[in-house]
Amino acid sequence: MDKYLKDIPDYDERLVRKQQSGYTFLEILGVTAIMVIVVLMTQGIIRNYKRYSIEETCVQRLKVISMHQHAFRNSSDPTVNPDRTYGNYFDLQNAGYISEIYDQSDERRHTSNAFVPFYRLEFMRSAEEDDLEPDGYQYLVAAIPLYNSLGLKTFFVQEDGEVYYKNFWWINPR
Repeated sequence: MDKYLKDIPDYDERLVRKQQSGYTFLEILGVTAIMVIVVLMTQGIIRNYKRYSIEETCVQRLKVISMHQHAFRNSSDPTVNPDRTYGNYFDLQNAGYISEIYDQSDERRHTSNAFVPFYRLEFMRSAEEDDLEPDGYQYLVAAIPLYNSLGLKTFFVQEDGEVYYKNFWWINPR
């Protein structure tokens, strides 16, 4: 084709643009900017999903503890629970309701097998009297988050088996 163009008067090869392959810098910059925006948008979604899954695991484990508390209290074996009272975490482990491989708290940052990951379990008498030890006839189990960077809620379960959460100044049923 170039031999025909050379026959045309005033033809200059420098003025004819040759076809280039590849992308320009601005096109690559635009695609990269779009990808960065998409990644930043999904980070918040992933963080919220992680927090929700941790909290849901905590709620399910607290319901398991509540179920074990009632089974421990209603045990017909006098060697397990002669007073027919509610037990603490170690009573439930000694009675075989919670496996020995689980720890009560996740103090070692997930290197141990915590019963409720990211939380510390506290057994107390009631939410109003959190400094009193459980008396065996009334209990409240509190799951207190160890790492506040995730924005986890504090959960409570009482004798009725309902799980409540405390988020700053209110308590709502879950």
